[in-house]
Amino acid sequence: GCAGGDFLKRFLFWLFSFLFCSILLSGCGKIQPESPMRQVVDDSGQSLSLPSHPSRIVSLTYGTDEILLGLVDTSRVTALSRYAGNPDISFVTEEEAEAVGRKVDMNAESIMALKPDLVIVSTAVSPQLVSLLRQSGIPVYVSLVAVSFDEMEEKVRGVARAVNEEAGGEAMVQDMENKKAKLEEKLSAIGPSDERCALGLSFRGILGKKGTLFSEVLAMAHVKDGAARYDVPKGTNAYLSMEILPEINPDVILMPVWKVKSGDDETAFVREIMENPAYRDVKAVKNGKLVPFPEKYKYVMSQHVTDAVEASARAVYPELFDKDSH
Repeated sequence: GCAGGDFLKRFLFWLFSFLFCSILLSGCGKIQPESPMRQVVDDSGQSLSLPSHPSRIVSLTYGTDEILLGLVDTSRVTALSRYAGNPDISFVTEEEAEAVGRKVDMNAESIMALKPDLVIVSTAVSPQLVSLLRQSGIPVYVSLVAVSFDEMEEKVRGVARAVNEEAGGEAMVQDMENKKAKLEEKLSAIGPSDERCALGLSFRGILGKKGTLFSEVLAMAHVKDGAARYDVPKGTNAYLSMEILPEINPDVILMPVWKVKSGDDETAFVREIMENPAYRDVKAVKNGKLVPFPEKYKYVMSQHVTDAVEASARAVYPELFDKDSH
């Protein structure tokens, strides 16, 4: 009966191993903690403890809305900023905004009520709001307000780190680089002496002062930024006065379309400029080159910076792109 005993021992060993493994495996599902936390440093230098797979994300700025939706499925996003889905200022489509289904204002109570496991803001959001949310135990990732293409790549990588999608962030940066290179290839035909001068307007005055991202966007589009020669003290948001329009004498004026206040009327604004005797000799006015130009390009704050470069180039050098649309 030796062989039989041997068989029994082996059988029991196999049985116990099988049961032990099953118990282990079924236990894995139960014992595992919620979701291991990880440490991330945001763009303001603050170290945060974040869930490894944030899935109730709230974004409070239009730029972080756009980066976020390029990295994660809408099912992981609980709310977007109040501008999401407005085509004049946001690249988030109406469909995406509807899929998320909720927009939120800069209001601590209404944000807390959503029980987010990650809130993404930018340095433009009030520090009071950030510290209120942090005190209530909500992790807040502060993203930088980029003023150059390189900083925008940094901003993208940062948001990707916050949502734990670093490979997606790298792919997004690579995509930005590819688009930039492709545009540069097309625009390299425009030498410095062929560059036209453009001026970006808002309903409040002239945009694009030196050191702003829009100024860099125009430069990348091989367009001279009419406002870049004026130094405005750092930290002031002052628009330049319309009185300097004749002095700048732009070839193209990039007109506003996003109505911020009641009374903002793009058609009336165009008419006002066209009929103002002080602007009669301005090249853009003489040649009727007042181009409606959505604010999502002028105030771009996401991976779509390359779309802003292309839109600027199309507005100023339409002839370069005409042959594309056959």
